Amino acid sequence: MSLKFEDEDFVDRDRVITASSLFSVACATILIDTLILVFAFLMVWAIGGYLMLSGPLLLVLVALISGPTAWLCVKVGFVAFEAETNPENNQP
Repeated sequence: MSLKFEDEDFVDRDRVITASSLFSVACATILIDTLILVFAFLMVWAIGGYLMLSGPLLLVLVALISGPTAWLCVKVGFVAFEAETNPENNQP
């Protein structure tokens, strides 16, 4: 998977970029990213507690989980932008 848009011809179409659509992108991204980050924190907390990990091992677990979590948060932002500024979703 890459961070490219699914639609490669999006440059040829007119995107609907207004204050309302950008606000919708920000709200959707914040909502979904908050859920992702809470789940990632709970995963680290549960695994660390179950395995009784000490400080350095817990930091290794955080490093292992933070990479995919950050990638997923960025991907959510791209998908939200693509969906909210798509002309087909903003027809009068």
